[in-house]
Amino acid sequence: MKLRIWILTLLFSAVALQLKADAGQWLPSQIGEKLADMKKAGLKLSAEDIYSINKACIKDAVVGLSNSDLVFDPFCTGSFISDSGLVMTNYHPMIRYIEMLSNAKNDFLKYGYWAENRTQESRCYGLAVVQLVRMVDVTEELTAGTDTLSQARKTEIYNERGRKIVSRYTKGLGTKGNIASLTAGNQFILSIYKVYEDVRMVAAPPMVLGKFGGDADNWMWPRHTCDFALLRVYAGKNNAPAEYNKENQPLHGNPFLKISTSGVKENDFAMVVGYPSSTKQYIPSFAIRYLVDEELPSIIDIRAEKLKVLREAMAANPAIKLRYTARINSITNKYLRAIGELNGMKRMNLIAQKEAEEKELTEWINANPQRKAKYGNALPEMERIYKKLKVYNLATVYFEETALYGSEVIPFAGKFEKMVQMFSRKKVNKVAVAGEVKKLKPLTEQFFGSWDYEVDRLMYRNMIFRYFGKMPDELKPKDMIDELKIYGGDIEKYSQEVFKKSIITHKDSLMKFLERVDSSTIGKLTGDPVYKMALSFYRTNVARVINQKKAFQNEQADHYRIYMQAILEKNTGKKLSPDANQTQRISYGKVSGCVSADGMEYKYYTTLDGLFEKNVKFSGNEDYLIPRKIRELNAKKDFGTYAQEGTIRTCFMTTCHTSSGNSGSPVLNAKGNVIGLNFDRLADGVASDYRYLPELSRNICVDIRYMLFVLDKYSPSKYVLKEMKFVK
Repeated sequence: MKLRIWILTLLFSAVALQLKADAGQWLPSQIGEKLADMKKAGLKLSAEDIYSINKACIKDAVVGLSNSDLVFDPFCTGSFISDSGLVMTNYHPMIRYIEMLSNAKNDFLKYGYWAENRTQESRCYGLAVVQLVRMVDVTEELTAGTDTLSQARKTEIYNERGRKIVSRYTKGLGTKGNIASLTAGNQFILSIYKVYEDVRMVAAPPMVLGKFGGDADNWMWPRHTCDFALLRVYAGKNNAPAEYNKENQPLHGNPFLKISTSGVKENDFAMVVGYPSSTKQYIPSFAIRYLVDEELPSIIDIRAEKLKVLREAMAANPAIKLRYTARINSITNKYLRAIGELNGMKRMNLIAQKEAEEKELTEWINANPQRKAKYGNALPEMERIYKKLKVYNLATVYFEETALYGSEVIPFAGKFEKMVQMFSRKKVNKVAVAGEVKKLKPLTEQFFGSWDYEVDRLMYRNMIFRYFGKMPDELKPKDMIDELKIYGGDIEKYSQEVFKKSIITHKDSLMKFLERVDSSTIGKLTGDPVYKMALSFYRTNVARVINQKKAFQNEQADHYRIYMQAILEKNTGKKLSPDANQTQRISYGKVSGCVSADGMEYKYYTTLDGLFEKNVKFSGNEDYLIPRKIRELNAKKDFGTYAQEGTIRTCFMTTCHTSSGNSGSPVLNAKGNVIGLNFDRLADGVASDYRYLPELSRNICVDIRYMLFVLDKYSPSKYVLKEMKFVK
């Protein structure tokens, strides 16, 4: 059992003041309310075909993929496509696992991971699959009698009650539960899940197909990326969720999606089901102004610096490419997304739009004395508090970007804190210490297997320089200030000396320490300069950022809840979708091209021909290489049953409202059959997390027939095709 309640998100989480087109990411339990609109758009299914707790339905077949220690934080989506636990998802979020499985003998990034039978399916360490069982509205039970309490006290009560609620719904059933808030705490939904922790790699194309076009094509159109991977969920006795065990068998009897091989036409109905992470639609104008003026430019600058360090290192030493490919992909993706968000907000003049909407809302509030008494102070108070809060929001950005996700050695050093704490007690539990050491040894082996000393030293140097230069003194770690004084502010010299002295940056020294760690040797770690810096970062963040930010968030929470009540009352009778928060959501639209700019009209699909055109245009660029066998198949026009108009259609676009976390979501037709696999958005419309733009917001999908063509004609993993169910 695990409980987490989102009381208030960092930059507010709201519903739409005005709903455009069919924008929105709807809870499966809301589909009954939207069914008439979806039917009008072309849907051929009933509400129970999509969400039911009494029969197999689409919600059972679509799963979240997460880290096993953060199961309620899915980072992408997958879907069951066979009765034997076969899961389809994207290639790009699976790169880290393909990278871990690769070695000098088997470069699965270069050649693809292709199991030829189930015995060759390999464990993905730390990967979990979460499957939604049901959703329950627990608002009344959770919040009863709390209206007049402070937000801090409400949170205490919510968590106390929430644990009991989760336990009542999950105890003895082999499930886990998580409660999430919607519309600023005006509604609370309990999601109950099955969690599978034995997940194995089945098939993935080589990177030249799975990431064709590399970083340059990210967030762009036209696309020709075969961004898919196949996994399999294994279960224990009685087909129940279980941790990894060689004796586990593929999950069977689970609802799964059928696959359509008919292709798509423009204006066809399309539906995306998945686990989008976060949207912030219609947040106040002052929050948008902060994003545009401060947060997004900072994120862009920091990530550009990270990419510069890594790319220069890879150019100088190609041997380290295998170690840093996944990290560069991840940073690039976030970097380009931030640029897209910033450009999108500016292009649509979102600040002015927000200000106009707030003026309209304020006029509506002031037109009625009762409304004015109830809602009148909410927006002004939020703005007053936000002026203080944004300082700590920016500090969080810098902590996460420069420390938590900057130099890899800082979060790695943090892994040793638990063991250090064991030695701070009056009586040291030697058994517990031995158990922790047993965990740390393989973690150390894994870390140094994909880490480069000099690359990370440069990253350490550059990230500390940025943090030190931007943050006020009161938000700087004490060890950072003290150490840099010793070196006269020379961060280059400081980084060289610190990395040289530290045992954490030297595998042999660290492993030797772990072999003989006890009360007499633990000082080697607690006095280690890298460990001290890491600990100082974390302590500073907790004591001087998180606590202060929490206080301001609690102060503004009641105002925000009231503000949201005003929006809900003003929009009484309208269907409003809550923001995404890593719970399962459904969006729908149509297959469509778009006009990106004056004279730039995008067709809704691409073909294999474009793959070869890009290969010629970018000759010599390894991101646009084409495997020899694909060349041969194309030359022979050996496309099997997957061709349309004499070629393979590779990708298409729809108007479905998607966000991060929707990577890997199945794209379904009007009958609920798979037609594609969602993997990206157009940069022009990536600001749809803040405002959906019907004319520009497009999600990009792999045509399912492209995936089938690669599996059937190119890969050695043909056995998986026998498991799938195809429909025309």
